[in-house]
Amino acid sequence: MTTGGYEPVFPSGWYVVADSGEVPDAALVAADVFGRQLAVGRREDGTVVATQDLCPHVGGVFTQGGRLVDGCVVCPFHGWRFDGSGRCVEIPAGDPIPRRARLRMWPVRERDGQIQVFHGRRGVPAEPDADVHDRRQPG
Repeated sequence: MTTGGYEPVFPSGWYVVADSGEVPDAALVAADVFGRQLAVGRREDGTVVATQDLCPHVGGVFTQGGRLVDGCVVCPFHGWRFDGSGRCVEIPAGDPIPRRARLRMWPVRERDGQIQVFHGRRGVPAEPDADVHDRRQPG
């Protein structure tokens, strides 16, 4: 069966996940956007990080006590640390780090008092001029 050149709609662009003041420090804040649960936090240097809100170890939820420490996302359950690329760099119990221990990290930027996360096809770089979507519910 031919598709006649039709490509299914894929949500792509920058999505507003929070106002800048809603992510004041290293505590991880929950954001539900483009069908994903994300954890958003601020590093010591002020830059913002966005990752999945679920530790790959035993499913700890980062926004329930996790933090950013020395630029790493730290799981509140067992203290696993993930660097800015999503790679696990430390397991406090001293166990060997599994190769598959990774987080998905999303491109994030802070613009006009908003924190925006880019959603696009995996492996395709963020498009700086892509549309900005703000589907948060008004307070």
